[in-house]
Amino acid sequence: MSQNKMAFGGLCLGFFIVMMDTTTVPLIYTSLIKDFGVTPAMAAWVNNSYLISYAAFLLLGGRLGDAYNRKLLVSSALLLLSFGALLSGYGETLNQVIIGRAIMGVGAGLLTPQSMAFISIIFAEGGRGKAFGIWGAVAGIATATGPVVTQFFLQVSDWRWVMWINIPVAMIGLLVTSIYLPKTQGNGLKLKELVFNGLFSFSIAIVILSLQLIHESAENIYKVLAFLALGILGTFWLLRHEISHRSAYVLPFEIWKDIKFMRTCLISGLLGLGLTSLYLPLAYLIEIRMNFGPVFISIIMVTIALANAVVGPVAGSLSDKTEPEVIIRYGLLSLAFSALLLGGLVSRWLAD
Repeated sequence: MSQNKMAFGGLCLGFFIVMMDTTTVPLIYTSLIKDFGVTPAMAAWVNNSYLISYAAFLLLGGRLGDAYNRKLLVSSALLLLSFGALLSGYGETLNQVIIGRAIMGVGAGLLTPQSMAFISIIFAEGGRGKAFGIWGAVAGIATATGPVVTQFFLQVSDWRWVMWINIPVAMIGLLVTSIYLPKTQGNGLKLKELVFNGLFSFSIAIVILSLQLIHESAENIYKVLAFLALGILGTFWLLRHEISHRSAYVLPFEIWKDIKFMRTCLISGLLGLGLTSLYLPLAYLIEIRMNFGPVFISIIMVTIALANAVVGPVAGSLSDKTEPEVIIRYGLLSLAFSALLLGGLVSRWLAD
């Protein structure tokens, strides 16, 4: 097996953890509530802390990758994922579990942009479309597999193994990437760039945190809305400063003007929102409202994962030969149709 393929495999292992952990934890809320004697809202912060720190560090992680050795950042990210999983699994209080998950989110935020950049680097001479197709399939498989992994460990052991299973996968990914990933030479990072990117990430984190708090803090709704407004205004001001001054602290000015790039970001964000809002409610719906057991949930999720595994590489290969926008259009239409069909079937089931 070539060095590029081995390096790509190591990246996929790390990214598998990142995406799987977005859908594993919500199904262990009942266990957390029982073990720690907390409310459902408090238990939800085990997943919220991961998602908030993940989203907050994506932008900064990408900029650090441009500035320094990406290989070192990949290794650091995998170590953070392992340490966070270890801390969460051994947590004796809910706060320790939440802190461990937040550390995992930081690792995930650092790893994801490096993975995408390395795919462009190691497949620069061909096969990039297929590689991104496989990478996308890994994301789909991981998010669909999350509930299956959770159900398995809840049946044979307890919720702590949902955390610990990340450690051996991350360590294998660390070993492979340390051997096969090429070193990259960064362009350096000035203090102003670091501060600006940090503030940008902080503002985004405030927005996400406020959105999480809105439905939990009815008595403090005005404080939460003020917090949300602060995050939005901060993000808007930083974005305006970046574009109007052409500072290129976040992105080169030419990329901000690239309509295709902006449209791709929008589509990617909507796609991620659609997939996440499908997988988690689906697992809850099957188990709680439709009264099916873990075996049936696993069958549904494995079916989704297999479909991702088959279609992803094929779509990636086609993108090397045809207009990618056509493939994206058909993919989004298929997702919308399947969600509509699934919603209709479930509504009819519940009505009967």
